[in-house]
Amino acid sequence: MGYPPQYGQPPRGETGRGLAVMVVMAIGVAIGAVVTVFMVFNPPSSPPSAATPTRGGEHSETSVRQAVQPALDAYGSGQFGDFWDLWTTEAQGLIAREEYVRLFEVCPPILPNSPLTIATVTLTGDSARVQATRLNDTTDFDFLFEEGTWRYEPSPEERLTYQAPVDQIAEQRRAMGFCGAVTSSPSPSITPTPGPPADPSVPSNPLPSTDPSVPTTPSDPASQPPGFL
Repeated sequence: MGYPPQYGQPPRGETGRGLAVMVVMAIGVAIGAVVTVFMVFNPPSSPPSAATPTRGGEHSETSVRQAVQPALDAYGSGQFGDFWDLWTTEAQGLIAREEYVRLFEVCPPILPNSPLTIATVTLTGDSARVQATRLNDTTDFDFLFEEGTWRYEPSPEERLTYQAPVDQIAEQRRAMGFCGAVTSSPSPSITPTPGPPADPSVPSNPLPSTDPSVPTTPSDPASQPPGFL
């Protein structure tokens, strides 16, 4: 004889377990909602690409060559004002643009309009040393990365030179034989003073002086200091 089914409340232990499961599920749903809202309003930042260079493409040898060539073209063609415009800001304070241009007017280069060709480029951080050649001469030019481009940086010797007035610099270079012929004609307002009559006993074309104290023009342009060509 079977027993009739039992009705009424379940055992006390089963009721507690059911309520615990429901509470855990509710807490899990709430945590998931909070995490979802946080991810929506605070998306994770993407990691930096490994292919992106740390210093940018301006610090490659190709970029240096492209940026430096216009400065060398200006210098080699005698556009010294345009060359001065490509100096670093600090270097431009060494000598005014007008004075720098006048320096090459009173002491012209021996080899005017001579193009410069870049031979080598050596990069060291924000500094670049460019070795340029023309004819049989090689000259080093230093450049500094400033305001997003490469600008000319005078050497310590050149900086020391610009501490003197332009006329004094030109006179020193002329005495050393580092100046070419001045093509500008003399001012018409100046009337030459006639000298004493020539002595017939003195030959009209005397031999060049052999006195070592008298400077002579060097025959080899490579014997000139860098930056004087």
